[in-house]
Amino acid sequence: MIVKIDNLSHDLKGISRVNGKVTFIDNALPGEVVDIKLLEEKKCFNKGKVISYIEKSKDRIENICPYFGGCGGCSFSGIIEYKKNIFRDIFKRYANMDITPDVIYSDNIYGYRNKISMKINNGKLSLVEENSTELVDIDKCLLCNDKINMVIEKLTSVNLNGLKEVIIRGADSIMVILKGEYDYDIIIKLLEGYVDSIIYNGNCIYGDEYIICNIDKYRYAIYPESFFQVNTLMISKLYDKVKEYAGKGDKLLDLYCGAGTIGIYLADNFNKIRGIEINKDAIKGANLNKKINGIKNISFELGNANNIKIEEDTVVVDPPRSGLDDKTRNIIINSNVKKLVYVSCNPITFARDINIFKDKYDIKSVTLFDNFPNTIHMESVCLLERR
Repeated sequence: MIVKIDNLSHDLKGISRVNGKVTFIDNALPGEVVDIKLLEEKKCFNKGKVISYIEKSKDRIENICPYFGGCGGCSFSGIIEYKKNIFRDIFKRYANMDITPDVIYSDNIYGYRNKISMKINNGKLSLVEENSTELVDIDKCLLCNDKINMVIEKLTSVNLNGLKEVIIRGADSIMVILKGEYDYDIIIKLLEGYVDSIIYNGNCIYGDEYIICNIDKYRYAIYPESFFQVNTLMISKLYDKVKEYAGKGDKLLDLYCGAGTIGIYLADNFNKIRGIEINKDAIKGANLNKKINGIKNISFELGNANNIKIEEDTVVVDPPRSGLDDKTRNIIINSNVKKLVYVSCNPITFARDINIFKDKYDIKSVTLFDNFPNTIHMESVCLLERR
């Protein structure tokens, strides 16, 4: 059926009405007229998919990926201003605040990712189809950097039956993570000289157990399960903003510190920094990163963010998409933290947490980062100061 798109939802899906019922349509922009197919009909809403575009928006950015609309890698083709407006709407709804963030744009809309996770379908590398559990075979991902795509090209030359998942990560050096059952000698011979590390079911079978990524003047070790920002070229811009917001001081607490990347980046500005992280692999990487970069004024602890005592007056938090839990928020609110820098990849949980903090903290500045071009996702950093 043919419909006109009226607006965008908070997850950047086009909104129209079919038989008086709200219908959410992937990759459809306001003002566009599209021919759609209904994928799912619920009691209160529908889900639809674009079959063809009859009238396109002037704000549409044409996606050049041959798998676009098939695999779920690229999910949005509109200008960043749409993300900015959605961000504002979310804050209005969940925090009752009028916020207009500054925007830092990505240097590239393709070739920026330093990680991809793929399933195996009939021996081939595949990604999950959008709005489905079906798999789409690929031989290249335009969102990933050239080195990752070179490895994908190599792996497409062999039958990968037996493997369940292949993860490729890295920028300066490359790690391949294999999960499943396979004659890994075949992979080693295929990728020898092209990658720096191969991990097979948790064991290093080639090269080093970690890889190195260079960000500004720092070198970071990345272990197989360590969290690391996926847009390599935007990391220094993001961390520069965190550094600006945190300012200079005596003690800094880096909650959800991961591999210690933010704390190490801010080490020049504080006398003492403490990082807390629940992931053992990440803490292992953090301590190695401390050594690699010769940082003396930072320590890392394995622990849960909601079970700590805060002695620092400046805190940086970079939680998972679920945001902060009640206990962690209360620990911060009941502490003597004067300055809080919140890094988030989920504007809804971000706004929810800010709504709670705003009773005791003033929101001084918010910056939005388009770290994930061609997708619905965004990164943001907020500076809060205690009244």
